[in-house]
Amino acid sequence: MNFWLASANPRRVEQHMALGIWRGVITNPAVVAAERRPPKELFSELIEIADRAWYQLRDAETDAMLAEADDMLSIDAERIGIKVPATRAGFGVLRALRDRGVAPMATVVPTAAWLAFAVAAGATMVAPYGGMLQRAGIASKHDEVAGMQALIDAQGYDVQLCTGIYEATEIATYARMGVAACFVWERDVERFLTQPLVDEACEAFADDWEAISAAARG
Repeated sequence: MNFWLASANPRRVEQHMALGIWRGVITNPAVVAAERRPPKELFSELIEIADRAWYQLRDAETDAMLAEADDMLSIDAERIGIKVPATRAGFGVLRALRDRGVAPMATVVPTAAWLAFAVAAGATMVAPYGGMLQRAGIASKHDEVAGMQALIDAQGYDVQLCTGIYEATEIATYARMGVAACFVWERDVERFLTQPLVDEACEAFADDWEAISAAARG
C-alpha cells in the first residue's frame, strides 16, 4: 500500500518525509489556501522535498481546467500530479489529459458507479468520497470503498483507489480489501505513528543493552 501525506506546508512535509514511508504529498484546495502562496511557487518547493505532489484543479469548465492543468504541469510534468473533480466537465479533462499521456486522479467520487464513469474517462487513480454518503446517512464509507475495490477487481480496471484514513485501524482494513493507496492528514501522523507496545518493547531492550554494556565494562 502506498501512503500519501495530506499537507501543503513545506516545513512539515520535510519533517515527515524523513520517516521514509511517504510516496509523496496530496493536497486539496483547503490545505493549499492555508499556505497563502501562489500555487506554482508552493508546488515548485514541494517537489523539491517530495518525489511527487498532487494538485487539485478548480471546478470549472473543461477548457479552464485544462489550462490550469497545463500551467501546473509546466513546473515538472513527471512530479506534479493532477487531481480532477469528477464533474461532467471534469470527465472531459480526464480524457484530454490521459490522451496526452498524463495519468490523472479523479476526486470527489462518491459511488462505485461514478468510479466506472471516471475510469472510462481516463482516471488512473480515484479518490473515493464515501464520507459524503456516510454523513448524509446513505451508506457507510467502508461499504462504499469496498464496493469500489470489488468493481475494480471484477472489471480488471488498471486504476488505484486512494482513500483517506481517519483512524489507524482503517489501514489494515483497506489493505486487506486490496486498496492500493491511502492518504493521511498531516495532523494525524504523530497519533498514527505512536504505538505504546513498540515503545514498551524498545524500553525493555534499552535495559538489556545497558546490562550488556555494564558486563563489557567488567
